[in-house]
Amino acid sequence: MFKRRVPDLPGPQTGAAGGAGPVLQTSHALPRLARRLSASPHARVLDLGSVVGGNLQFFIDLGCKVTADDQQRPVETASLTSSGVTGADWKGHPRLDYASDSFEAVLVWDFFDFLGPQEARSFSRDLHRVVKAGGIVMAYFTSRETERREPSRRFRITAADKIEWIPLGAARPLRHVYQNRDIERMFEGFRTHFAVVLQNGSREILLEKKRPLAAASDGAKSSPSA
Repeated sequence: MFKRRVPDLPGPQTGAAGGAGPVLQTSHALPRLARRLSASPHARVLDLGSVVGGNLQFFIDLGCKVTADDQQRPVETASLTSSGVTGADWKGHPRLDYASDSFEAVLVWDFFDFLGPQEARSFSRDLHRVVKAGGIVMAYFTSRETERREPSRRFRITAADKIEWIPLGAARPLRHVYQNRDIERMFEGFRTHFAVVLQNGSREILLEKKRPLAAASDGAKSSPSA
């Protein structure tokens, strides 16, 4: 499933190694996604990451209508901590409150790293519901156990094939490391359109929602009358 290894950019980066500062990465998935969206007039895109104006503008410039829904935004909850105080927590049991077949593309970024197996399966089914047939999900998956306690990140598109990974101050204490087989099973109803393992160990993936077999068969049977 993941065969190529793409090196990090050799250019300057801010902060120490190990994810301490922003790092600029070359994206091989983003240009492919951009080409697909450019060929689909008025495509709808759902961005589930931290709201970054430049990211929204990137897709607007492609002729897309963009919806931002930060699924990792901390919210105030009545959670009891070890010290007995109530504090900020993360959204639990994520849910996409959108109509079925709403989007040509969804940017998930690294959100699945913060979901347990049951949550991840449930959320992938929700993605399958809101993505149109033939639509694309773009996601990153951690592949190294050492990344479990790295901070959550904001992803900022700086060019058509460049994405800056910016660590945020807040972090969840546990990251889930899913193996290739876990990802394939998780995304039932999708096929892997593109996948690559970056030098930092993260998987960059484009998943395409499969088209119904009946629709494909009907298209093959239909032909102009003689």
